[in-house]
Amino acid sequence: MANELDTLDVKILYQLQLNGRMSITELAKNVGSSRPTITSRLKHLISDEKAIIHGGLNLEKMGFKMACVGLEVKNKDTRNRVEKILGACPRILNTFRTTGKANMHIAFWGEKDEIIHSTIESFRDIENVDIVYSHYLGTPSHGKIMVPIHPEKKEKTACNKSCSSCERYTIELCVGCPMTKDYKNPF
Repeated sequence: MANELDTLDVKILYQLQLNGRMSITELAKNVGSSRPTITSRLKHLISDEKAIIHGGLNLEKMGFKMACVGLEVKNKDTRNRVEKILGACPRILNTFRTTGKANMHIAFWGEKDEIIHSTIESFRDIENVDIVYSHYLGTPSHGKIMVPIHPEKKEKTACNKSCSSCERYTIELCVGCPMTKDYKNPF
């Protein structure tokens, strides 16, 4: 089956989980295999998207906060539009299609509590979408959560808005979208 991992794949992934910057030579030694085999296996694991190797900010170490929101998305066209927007939003960590009244679950981050609140409020602006629940999670006490960074700054947000014309931004409840030139970088 295409989704199965063998013992060597698991050993490779485990070693990378311990140290994602490990050299191929060190990885081969630690799992008891050759460099060419490890290179080939790693290439396939990454190209098949079975392995995720990324860099980013550590949410816990930065003191950033998290929350989850359940949305009721009213129709298929809205769902497709919302998934596209949220998929490009730098604050969104994950989205899930769920069952029940809240048919979309969103996990997101913010630099401080006010940003979390502002982000939740921004979901109220989406047409044909209602907030069913929101859960403030705070800073993680266990587990590493990566926050992507965006060094190249754009004029507009992923949702095609301008931070400088947003009331939450102008009254300083929000530091702006991390992918825009308006972002008031707190780090």
